[in-house]
This record gives sequence, structure tokens and C-alpha cells, in this order.
Amino acid sequence: MPGTKLTPVRTAVAALSLAAAGLLGAPAAHAAPTATAPVAAACPWTKGAPASNLNPYSETDYASGSAPVRKGPYGECDPVGTIPSGGSVSVNCYVTNSYGNTWSYIRGYGWIYDSNLRNGGSTHPCRF
Repeated sequence: MPGTKLTPVRTAVAALSLAAAGLLGAPAAHAAPTATAPVAAACPWTKGAPASNLNPYSETDYASGSAPVRKGPYGECDPVGTIPSGGSVSVNCYVTNSYGNTWSYIRGYGWIYDSNLRNGGSTHPCRF
């Protein structure tokens, strides 16, 4: 809401969001969205899920630690779940985001940062 002051809880959540983005390879200079910024600006991904008929690939990889899965290939995108350390995932294809980081797509689930995968994620670029 415009003009609303951040409470200590919101401030703590914003700080944790910045920390998580830093752990996922986002540059430190990237600022968190303000309380008045539209939600879409927080997750700049607009392409949606890669079509399965254009990306029929499937490779197994393993989480190198507890790995969040997100709605888009950015640390700023909302999480949809977590792959536990050592958990296997079937990745289909990858994209390189505007920060130069690669993220693999888990069909029907979301995006996982390739640095969180033991084998570096998918070897097939996504087609849209």
C-alpha cells in the first residue's frame, strides 16, 4: 500500500529476501522491490513454462544442498518448493537470466538455480 511504513517484520522479511537473492547469485547491487513496486517487477520472468513439445529432454541431477525451486529463473521469484540435499530432480532445459546465471526447468514444478545442482543442471537450452 502506498504510504505504508514497513514494520519490523516486513523489514526482516525484506532483509531475508535480499540475503536469499545473494545466495542465489544475484548481484549485491540489485535492490529489493519497494513496498509500492508491482509484484511483477520482483520476478521479471514473463515467458512462462517452456513447451514440452519443444523441450522433450529429461536429465537427472541431484541437489547439492537444500535447493529452492521458484516460479521463474530468478532469486526474486516466489518459491514453490524445495529439493532436499541429495534429492534427485529431472531437469528438462535451461535458460540464462539477465544476471548471467543459468537455471534449469523441472517440468510442471518450476525453476532451480544450476549452482544448486551437483551436475550443473540441464545441458539443453529451452525453446519457447
